[in-house]
Amino acid sequence: MRDESFIRGVEECLRLLSGKIVAIITHSGGDPDSIGAAYVLSNILKKTFQANEVLFRIPSEASTHSLSLLERLGFKESENGLDMVDCFLILDCGSPEQLNEFRWILDSGKSIIVVDHHSTSREKFGDKAKVYALDEYQSVCEIILDLADLLGYRLSPREAEALFVGIYYDTVRLSIADSETLGKVCRLASYGIQPREILQGLEARMDISERIARLKGAARMRIYRAGDWLIAVSRLSSFQSSAARSLVSLGAHVAIVAGESDEGIIVSFRAVREFTEATGINLGRDIAARIGAEFEGHGGGHSSAAKALCVKGDLQTVLARCVELLSELLGERIVELTP
Repeated sequence: MRDESFIRGVEECLRLLSGKIVAIITHSGGDPDSIGAAYVLSNILKKTFQANEVLFRIPSEASTHSLSLLERLGFKESENGLDMVDCFLILDCGSPEQLNEFRWILDSGKSIIVVDHHSTSREKFGDKAKVYALDEYQSVCEIILDLADLLGYRLSPREAEALFVGIYYDTVRLSIADSETLGKVCRLASYGIQPREILQGLEARMDISERIARLKGAARMRIYRAGDWLIAVSRLSSFQSSAARSLVSLGAHVAIVAGESDEGIIVSFRAVREFTEATGINLGRDIAARIGAEFEGHGGGHSSAAKALCVKGDLQTVLARCVELLSELLGERIVELTP
């Protein structure tokens, strides 16, 4: 168990939900980590903590991966309204802005609990919620797995599968998983799950538009250097996250890809583990959250993968500020390399 005292705090809080109507809410669009955690936690709330009823909702439109996982798990969003809920349990949500149309719950007067692995959620939610967040955890699914272990809750194969998928995707296909997380993944496999079959069923084939976007991102790339670190910066109207991942695969230590949408500028950040470990820079906390705040949007994420959303201003100005902020954090002058 990564942190027993933290998990005991979560357990003591959830025990108070006995007999209550609880609504589990993910961040906007959901993702495999938030959905896998919600699926298992909803069962624990009903079976172990005797919650009266557990509802589940995803703000905005569910992502492609979310829809595939929901279908595989047989886990559906609740059709019932949220007006009778006693407590809102928010999972994997680094800021209130990520609740989108459900932000009203923060002023509902109802009990609100946040369980997260982004420490920024403590600051962002403030006194609006009781927040349990710890950066040492690599996913919310890992938190729920430790909770199940503490309770002596025996996972079903389907529940083990849900937690495996969440951990797999939130550790960037295990590429940033540490030894504890890898040990837990191996233990989940002992429940009889079939990782290859699961992932083949969830992985969507890259369509032609995404392939074109990645190639355009590479063609428009500007390359910067700070000491031994290479930073790739590009702009795209869509698929910013996918393009950022591809630029890191090409050789950049850090990739920043931004584009304009109807709701403002979107900026996606990616970095290799070597960079985050050597510099101590957390892309979600140190860059995405700050860019979001500086440009009237919001941002957050993980140490090596993050995003700023609804950012206002000029696209080139925002990208220039991203590079400038990296320079400040590194304590190095960043120089653009000539083509």
